[in-house]
Amino acid sequence: MRTFIPVNQKGGVGKTTTGYNFAHYAADEGYRSGLVDGDEQSNATKAMNPYAITEFTSADLFDSRPLPLPAKFAKLVLIPSDRARLIALERSPLEDDELLANLKARLLELAAHFDYLTFDTPGANSRIANAFLAVSDFTVIPCKIDSFSVDVSAEVLMRIMFIQKHFNPRLVNFGIMASEYDPRQPTQVRDFKQLLADYSQFMFPRVVTDRQAYREAAGAQVPVWQLKERGEDGKMRVKTAARDAAREMRDVFNLMMERMKNTRDAGRAEA
Repeated sequence: MRTFIPVNQKGGVGKTTTGYNFAHYAADEGYRSGLVDGDEQSNATKAMNPYAITEFTSADLFDSRPLPLPAKFAKLVLIPSDRARLIALERSPLEDDELLANLKARLLELAAHFDYLTFDTPGANSRIANAFLAVSDFTVIPCKIDSFSVDVSAEVLMRIMFIQKHFNPRLVNFGIMASEYDPRQPTQVRDFKQLLADYSQFMFPRVVTDRQAYREAAGAQVPVWQLKERGEDGKMRVKTAARDAAREMRDVFNLMMERMKNTRDAGRAEA
């Protein structure tokens, strides 16, 4: 099982858009895919509610008790958020090491049932987000192109390096990915050029532009490449505006999955 986490300690930068679309993408590619909504805001749960399991929630992954696994998982599933319990976990007297140990044990129970498991986490430097980072195989930092988001993303880079050094040396960071980028805005173009100049070695070589289709798809509870509208002939077709977004997002995920597979194969060769 490969685990993937789009992470940033700032909200509204495209973490959920990246995560839930990737979960759909992996399923479309023929893999058993799941998304864990570890964010108390529950946006991923809203976007993927049709795929939610009922046996347990993301909060149960931090419990010391074994998971009540369903008899069989679907090809694509959502492990939904539980707002009250996730908030309680952040304030829990349990030590971070114990929360992390519980999470690792629960993920071992899930490993046989998934090929890809994606984590959606709070836009904060939280215990939940750090625990998921500490058990992930791959991460990317979605970043809006404004000075504040760029500064925060640089802090997240340092945080990931700390976790790699002390908790998770196998964590592969794809780097900062420009997200919700609007090339029509001169200030964003300027800030993006500066970001490339300052952090060239840490940049993911793809961009996700600011498109209404991503927001509409989340509201319709589908990946962007399934966002449809009714044509003049009465038939449902993929929206024209969604086609460009779909090509863009699939290009991002094609590169990510290629790197995930290459990393796995390299690890096997070294072993």
